[in-house]
Amino acid sequence: MLGIAWALCGTNTAQADAPTAAQAIHAIGHPSAIHIHKGAAHSMQGGDANCENLSIDTRRVAYFWQHAVRSARYNYLQSLDQGDCQAEAQLQLTNRKKGRLSLDNATGWGVLQIHQTTYYLYCEACEGLMGADFTFPSVK
Repeated sequence: MLGIAWALCGTNTAQADAPTAAQAIHAIGHPSAIHIHKGAAHSMQGGDANCENLSIDTRRVAYFWQHAVRSARYNYLQSLDQGDCQAEAQLQLTNRKKGRLSLDNATGWGVLQIHQTTYYLYCEACEGLMGADFTFPSVK
């Protein structure tokens, strides 16, 4: 039993030394500019959601970026909701990279495409981000 406790203790130490998911998203870069061509949300491909009153703006995108963590494609696909609404923004990152960020309203997920690389991002506090009644909650 003591051996298991020591093994678990070692695992926790190794995880503490690894970058956190929040640090990992910031390793991608920080947005120096956010461009939104059309802020209106639309139904996800193959879906028929009513997205009429949903939209994004730079404040919502910045909030998402501030609170999102990186995750795996598998986790994104498990949470995917075909009945969700989606909106897109173009990001100019401080490292001179440009990317397309697609945000899902109901789930709090986002997908960032930079050239041929895809990043799956999750913001628990961002569920319902595009609604007019979204309150921009404080996250600790």
